[in-house]
Amino acid sequence: MAIHPAAARHLARKILLLLVLVAATAAVVWWRDYHPLQESQPVTSTTRSSVSTNPDSFNKGQFSVNDPVSIWVVVNKGRLLPNTYVPTNLIIPKVALSEGSKSENMHLRQDASAEVEKLVAAATSEGLKLMLVSGYRSWATQQSVYNGYVAADGQAFADTTSARPGHSEHQTGLAADLGSVSRVCQLEACFGDTPGGKWLAANAYQYGFIIRYPKDKTSLTGYAYEPWHLRYVGVDLATRINKTGQTLEQFFGLPTYPDYPVQSYELKSGN
Repeated sequence: MAIHPAAARHLARKILLLLVLVAATAAVVWWRDYHPLQESQPVTSTTRSSVSTNPDSFNKGQFSVNDPVSIWVVVNKGRLLPNTYVPTNLIIPKVALSEGSKSENMHLRQDASAEVEKLVAAATSEGLKLMLVSGYRSWATQQSVYNGYVAADGQAFADTTSARPGHSEHQTGLAADLGSVSRVCQLEACFGDTPGGKWLAANAYQYGFIIRYPKDKTSLTGYAYEPWHLRYVGVDLATRINKTGQTLEQFFGLPTYPDYPVQSYELKSGN
């Protein structure tokens, strides 16, 4: 049957419209494939400058590294605390203690104590029972501890395992030696291989603590690996240290002291 001329014209218009739509769609697809301006804008000179000159907005000057009261104070073999320095806010943390509560070294600075309590509670929730083995030590107590190591093992070995008085982080009240309530591997390198030691290595930073004397860092810290020795520096800095794997000295660009220098830098309040 023949198609009416009017119907033929109508069909032709439909076909033409369809072809136009197909062509238009193809053009749009081509344009998006070869001109993806919306999806991938080029980096402007302002953006590039911002990225290259300010990759890390962390303020390293927020707290002093030279003031004994600062949570960022750096104490090591070349940086000496005054023999009269005693933190003013020492308290007994509400955790399991290795000694009686009257013992001097069962105290920590209040800020560090609060976070130790949270840390120990978190470990307990995962079935790990930790306790405070040693916290604050006065200059005189550290003298006694150090002399004991010297008498037992000689000074050369003692200097790799115990700080001389004034050079111990424990005097700041910000250092906490932790261990298992079972006392397995207490104050021994093997503690790092225990469930408690592994948990601390993975989680301590979330509560503001770092493993101050890491494995393979003796040449920088001057001390053998101590997986039990935690140092409170606050969550922000602890997170950075955990991410970079640096020591405090490396992070702040300070000199390292694998051995005691002839003269140490004395840390003073207000510095």
